[in-house]
Amino acid sequence: MKNNKEKILELVQACAKGDEESLKTFFELYSKDIYNFPIKVFHLTEDDAGEFFIYAFERLRSGKRFQTFQGKSSFKTWLYTVLRNMLIDWQRNKKEIRFAPNTKVNSEGVEYSSIEDTPDTIVPLKEEAMQFSEKFNNALSEIKIENRVIFKLAYIYYLNIEKEEIEYLLHKTSLNLLELKDKILEIRDELSDKAFENIKNEEKITSIYTSILELQELNSKQTQVKFNDNLPFENKYEMAIAKKLEQRKKLLEKKNKGLFLSRTPYKVISSLLGIPEGGISISLQRVIAKIQKKILQSEI
Repeated sequence: MKNNKEKILELVQACAKGDEESLKTFFELYSKDIYNFPIKVFHLTEDDAGEFFIYAFERLRSGKRFQTFQGKSSFKTWLYTVLRNMLIDWQRNKKEIRFAPNTKVNSEGVEYSSIEDTPDTIVPLKEEAMQFSEKFNNALSEIKIENRVIFKLAYIYYLNIEKEEIEYLLHKTSLNLLELKDKILEIRDELSDKAFENIKNEEKITSIYTSILELQELNSKQTQVKFNDNLPFENKYEMAIAKKLEQRKKLLEKKNKGLFLSRTPYKVISSLLGIPEGGISISLQRVIAKIQKKILQSEI
């Protein structure tokens, strides 16, 4: 007779294949968890939780995200991590909440600190995040339109094009409004695949974190395990922990450099605007520097 863990794994594997009955069963079992997650963890309102539920449902019902579940952690730990990532994207699109990058979520849906045991002093305060969002948008609005458009096209997956910018693009590209809309939707659609890869990288960080915790527990208990050579088993654990810490460090470095962002390739922007790729790179660097400077000045 199958135990509960085996049943869940079987259900997830079927969901990953897009099986409609399995997906229906999944939502019957976990709809309450999905709805309560933003309320319990990030203290959002019931209205916001309802909006997020629809957002999460639309992104889970294809079954594609279930392909990342490897069974290395509990299913609820995996689910809450996926929900947290989707909540970040949802709030980023709404420009309402900024989240701390070093927080994780356990199987009960409660945040805990990073592997370095550094206290997380950044909390998702709506008022603070809205203030930051306002400063960012004000700083961006003061950038010259040609550079602002380049920046927004680069991060079109997260940003919206305003009326003035649409008019600039219509003039610059000689496209009509419908063609421009289709082009932007096409870019966003392509970036969504990259966003899925980014989710897998985020979940890999969590998976490594879970493995480190398990190894630390084994090391602390000094469990007797047979190995293929004569190294003391406690050194084996320490070596494995060190290796995984290094893997996690490299992934976090990539994340901090913005490599987990869904950014439009320079060649796409170059083709659309008819300017060299090198010019796009320089413009983006200047825009980012100016935004940082303006936000810093506004906080002094």
